[in-house]
Amino acid sequence: MLLRQHRPEDADAVFEQCNDPDMQRWTTVPVPYERHHVEEFSAHLAQGWDDGTLAGFAVEADGRFAGTVDLRLDEARWAEVGFGLHPAARGRGVMTRALSTLLDWGFADLGLVGVHWRAVVGNHASRRVAEKCGFRVEGEVRGLLVARGKRDDGWIGSLLATDPR
Repeated sequence: MLLRQHRPEDADAVFEQCNDPDMQRWTTVPVPYERHHVEEFSAHLAQGWDDGTLAGFAVEADGRFAGTVDLRLDEARWAEVGFGLHPAARGRGVMTRALSTLLDWGFADLGLVGVHWRAVVGNHASRRVAEKCGFRVEGEVRGLLVARGKRDDGWIGSLLATDPR
């Protein structure tokens, strides 16, 4: 497993991932997800790196694009994590390793104090990854998350730099 910059050759796999029914159910990707959304996603990542608000990485497994993981940074040395995995890479611990690597980097190199994780209630795959990486699920919040004009109840968790992992 490797974290790296997104590359133009990732576009087809990003398009496939974002058209996966689970990805569309549990995340904020546009539906329908069209080719131009891949370019908008790439521009969003580049802008985030430029303005210091987003540290987004491609996840590579077995030499192929496997997904995306990011830290959405704020001014108080906290971040919110986001991640999504291509269907072909699921069920093998790829995202747990990727997120753990990202958290190590965020705490050590960025000096983060803490990281939040949020997911739609019922997204057990995301919750399993978060818990394996040490997040404490704090609870369930009604109407926490908004996607495509609809509010969903959400789970929220946190991980401090000083927490055991």
